[in-house]
Amino acid sequence: MATVEAHQQCSVFMEQLLGRTVRYQKHKPGSNLSVERLPEGNFQIESVHRFGNRVVLNDGVIVMENAPTVMERGGRIALLFATGEELYFVAE
Repeated sequence: MATVEAHQQCSVFMEQLLGRTVRYQKHKPGSNLSVERLPEGNFQIESVHRFGNRVVLNDGVIVMENAPTVMERGGRIALLFATGEELYFVAE
């Protein structure tokens, strides 16, 4: 299966995901990404807050130590971090 990165022309900003309903698909773990509070099933991205380099989605549901590169292709959203960590959602 081809990766999102290989077929993406340009990235989008985190704020462009506001209001989108997504479902967790998978992640490549590491120490800079916390996904422990991710809800099961579909959820809406209601807020994106930046505190220095830290990015917080939905008031702490997802906490990222660095702003990721956000790519979308065919309903699949990839958050790619400089640390090598990855987080994937499916847009509903």
